[in-house]
Amino acid sequence: MGIMFTFLKKYRVAAIAALAMMLIELTVELIQPLIISKIIDDGIMNEDLTVVWKWGAVLLGGTVIAFIAGISSSFFAAHTSQGLGYDLRDKLYDKVQSFSYSVFNRFATSSLITRLTGDVTQIQDTVFMALRFMSRVPLVVLGSIIMALVVNLKLGLMLVLTVPALFLFIAWIMKKRPMRFVTCSSDWMRSTVSFRRI
Repeated sequence: MGIMFTFLKKYRVAAIAALAMMLIELTVELIQPLIISKIIDDGIMNEDLTVVWKWGAVLLGGTVIAFIAGISSSFFAAHTSQGLGYDLRDKLYDKVQSFSYSVFNRFATSSLITRLTGDVTQIQDTVFMALRFMSRVPLVVLGSIIMALVVNLKLGLMLVLTVPALFLFIAWIMKKRPMRFVTCSSDWMRSTVSFRRI
């Protein structure tokens, strides 16, 4: 893991930019329900078109900002992950080229190809997902709770109490899922081999 951070240092500005753009996108998305409620309560209910046009323009502007921030976040996240993958492959190729003949023969060609291609691609995808989506989840949960408390304190407190239970349920599902997947895969393979349905 420490080696990964060493490679990522070169792209720390792009990584921070990806997170910052994602935060802007998320903030706008969380504020949008408040703007819509403003349009309905102060504009439509009071039949005031000035308020509707005013907050509608704010909503449209926020949507454009969120769209641009989302694209920018994806761009910087892709730049970070692809750059990391390039540097890793370059380092791995240099390492393989430095092997002596006896050391090189210890590794299967297919194994080296997998390390240089598939494994590096998985690392790239993981970094991209971490910057673009995995870091987004806790911020969405935290932001949603804050906005719920702002809109309605009582309902917001109910949400605060239910979120831990939801996380425990998701953790239980994630723990059980691999075993279920293996069981279902084994059953499917047996049925395929024996030419019969499960």
